[in-house]
Amino acid sequence: MFKVAPNYIPKLMCTQHPDSTVKITAQEEVDEAVQGFSMYRCDEVMVDYEGKLTPYAQPKDIVVRASQLGIAVGEKFYITPRIPNPRLEDLDRMSLSLEASIIANYYSYKLLNTQAVKWVILPMVESIDVVALIQRLIVRKSQILSEELGIPYEPIQLIPLVEDSAGFITIHDYVLAICNVFKRFDIDIDVLRIFLGKSDAAVRSGHIASALALMFAINELKRLEKELNKNIKIIIGMGSPPFRGGINNPKLVELEVQHYRGYSTVTIQSAIRYDVPFDEYHNVYRTLIENIDGSPRSIDSKILDLVERSTLMYRSLVKRYIEKLNSYATYIPQTRDRITWRIYGRTFMAEDKVLNTPRAIVYTATWYSLGVPPTLLDADFIIDLYKRDEIDILLKYIPYLKKEIEYDSQYYDPEIAMKRLDEEIIMKINNALDILGIKPERNDIYRSLLELNPVEPHIIALGKIRGFLG
Repeated sequence: MFKVAPNYIPKLMCTQHPDSTVKITAQEEVDEAVQGFSMYRCDEVMVDYEGKLTPYAQPKDIVVRASQLGIAVGEKFYITPRIPNPRLEDLDRMSLSLEASIIANYYSYKLLNTQAVKWVILPMVESIDVVALIQRLIVRKSQILSEELGIPYEPIQLIPLVEDSAGFITIHDYVLAICNVFKRFDIDIDVLRIFLGKSDAAVRSGHIASALALMFAINELKRLEKELNKNIKIIIGMGSPPFRGGINNPKLVELEVQHYRGYSTVTIQSAIRYDVPFDEYHNVYRTLIENIDGSPRSIDSKILDLVERSTLMYRSLVKRYIEKLNSYATYIPQTRDRITWRIYGRTFMAEDKVLNTPRAIVYTATWYSLGVPPTLLDADFIIDLYKRDEIDILLKYIPYLKKEIEYDSQYYDPEIAMKRLDEEIIMKINNALDILGIKPERNDIYRSLLELNPVEPHIIALGKIRGFLG
């Protein structure tokens, strides 16, 4: 049996998310990766192919550039590609990105005698069959390249990226799928890495449901760790706005690391690197590092009922405004070389209708441009909990919810929302804020920009004030 037991697990993953107001081209991403290793002290760089026009040579180019600068990729610095999911994108893009990962290892062995790519991320995981298929392809491709090129063979592990509240609740299925594939190939994996993405889960289910379901998944993975007698290392993918997890936000990070305790790796996305002062980044860095591998917060069975109820109410509200949302989404600028969201977006069911929405960052930025920070889209659920005298149950699980909404409320503008949406959503949000005892303190400069018509020329300026695009 071939045993794989990595002696080092990265702590901070530098990503290529388009959540900053600064545009970074694909040609600049090689230098950006090296900067992520050195300046931002990340020990892992995600090369992103999901819905994105990334050159297939990029992993190899990062290896070459890093070796020239004396950065030992493959020892305590790693390149981890996020490949297209063949259920959502063309099969050839998935296959070519896998080849790019394996070729990068050929160059890292040639230049540094190390393996730069030890993991590959599969996003938007919903089918265990696809997880098993990709892991089998990785093993077989790696074996062939090892035999033909005479380089050491160590199987690249697939990291399932689960980005849906329902997937968080059934997280054990994906863990078992990975274990079964390795067992079939007689490979003993000591450490499994599982990626939990907050952003797309929030788009599909709302902030509250996704936060609760992700918390459930962390607890479930810790339980599976004991059951399977394996080390399960959790990656959490979150950005700067509270809707997307808030863990990169200098004003929220101290709270969020407590809510999502149990992570081993956390993403460092673009906004925190480009849209805030470096000393604030350093404080975020320190807080994230100090809270790695903590014990998860305890939960009970009531959490699943809250997830289900809040999801239904969130989707019902979003359904009412989906056409206006998608109209304004066309104004959000692209700050990475991604495929347009109208070609590669997101879908979910709301009652009897399939909703087509932008990807999480554009979706989040659009709600801000409408005067409604997306954490406020849970207003109906907060009102319902108040009527049922259950607010304290929710706050037991998310004690920092008031702080998150209070933070977001500075960007809430009822007058703008009235013009761009309608009176009904304003009444609901105001009611929910009253229930939580929150009195918004609006940013006057921000509001004066938001009121300008048309708003699209000022989207970047509004993002700079917030410290993130979406």
